[in-house]
Amino acid sequence: MKNWDLIIMLPILFAMCIFTLIFIVLKEKIKKRQVLFLTSIIFFWMIVGYLSNKTFNTLPTTLEVEKSEFIFLIIFGTSLFLIFLKPFATFITGIIRNRTSWLKVSYAIIFTMVLILTIVGEKTNIYYFIFMSFMLSICIASSTIYFLFYNEQYYYRIYVLPATWIVFSFITFGTTLGLYLEELNTIVIGKTFNYSILGISMFIILCLFIFTSLFIKESRNLAGVFDKEVIDLLPKKNNLNFFMIYLIVFLLSITSSLNNSMIVKLFIGLNLRDYQLDYNQVFSFLRAFNFLYTVPSIIVSYFIYKFVLKYLGQKYLIFTSLFLIFGMYTILAFTTNPYVYTFTNIFTGILMNQILFSLFSLCIMWNYRSPKNPVTGFFGTSFFGAKFLIESTEKIVGFYNKGVFHNVNKISDLETLLVVNSTLLKEFDVATTLIMSFSCMLILICILIFYFRNNSMFADYTSYRNATRNLKNLLKKRILEKAKTKIEV
Repeated sequence: MKNWDLIIMLPILFAMCIFTLIFIVLKEKIKKRQVLFLTSIIFFWMIVGYLSNKTFNTLPTTLEVEKSEFIFLIIFGTSLFLIFLKPFATFITGIIRNRTSWLKVSYAIIFTMVLILTIVGEKTNIYYFIFMSFMLSICIASSTIYFLFYNEQYYYRIYVLPATWIVFSFITFGTTLGLYLEELNTIVIGKTFNYSILGISMFIILCLFIFTSLFIKESRNLAGVFDKEVIDLLPKKNNLNFFMIYLIVFLLSITSSLNNSMIVKLFIGLNLRDYQLDYNQVFSFLRAFNFLYTVPSIIVSYFIYKFVLKYLGQKYLIFTSLFLIFGMYTILAFTTNPYVYTFTNIFTGILMNQILFSLFSLCIMWNYRSPKNPVTGFFGTSFFGAKFLIESTEKIVGFYNKGVFHNVNKISDLETLLVVNSTLLKEFDVATTLIMSFSCMLILICILIFYFRNNSMFADYTSYRNATRNLKNLLKKRILEKAKTKIEV
């Protein structure tokens, strides 16, 4: 069946995601005002996902660029901008103690992008593409702000774990739904419906801006780091620990990007073509491969946090996930079966998100103890820096038809490939084996770093319950001291 993934598989998975989100709201006993904020997260990131897919999948194919311009186009993409914007967003909103200011700017920018896209359409050039990439990067950089705002305003900077997994579930669902809607609109519904979606998007953004301005109240006392008196009573920050966290994130992001690289996708596609599947079937399979890396994480990640974490603890959950990912990459290094690749991709995506967002929750914790040090922002820099390195290198090598890309360098090339050459398959087989072996080596490095540094990374959060209880008492005491000082004055 043509487009079976868009018509059957993904609607079922998204229905399961909605069930998970409803369960989160009920289980955490989330109040109505928080539900409204989380709903606004879904709508905003749905539009970001839609525009992201449209900008980076549709626009580049319409651009006719010279070889000298192509590198310029690749370099000035979203990932490069995010390397700098992620820490800047965290730092500047922490200094002014106002997170919603960045959110409002993001709403205004995304509204402008939708308006421009409605007027301009697909009549683009290289400068337009870079401009849109920069605008989109500002909006994507707000993801960290959502995590911080939710933890600060609703969990008073104390309970980083529930805040992390709740916001992760809603942001990832919204973004993935936006990607899906763009694919559905482009491939199934057709371009005639495009302007209706853009118009609806503009209306939603306007409502979000009004909602944020009128109903989402931010306590500036809760935004930013703890008071110095509280920080002095907590374990001291260690920049070496921060660097080690960033290094682990950088290495993990490299393996994640390699696991989802064009080389791997072309290898899967070539094997499917060798199995006598037609191009439409192959294209649907590869699209499903992309979505299956993220959608199952939305369904199960919260349940792992809620029901598994209490038995393993954060430290051992990360260890377990690292060893399991090592096992997955080892399997992929010795297989050519595209169905095995897809099956393992589901688990790799879940495990990768468990590690990354467990580490991110640590960064949120340290963010409040490190004045003028945007720990969560540099986490994003590490992640997108690795992503930029792998993706830009691969695109440039593919554009110049070097290495394994000398015959095929993009998915659409599989359409004209009626007979798969055994030599070509062998080249991609060797390339994917090297990629997975290299990824295994990086995972082992991550395991070693985490083994030797985990206690100092977690500090008092090694015992999460005791740490939150202690922090709660310190903050209560500090509030009473402030109140007493005001009365005396």
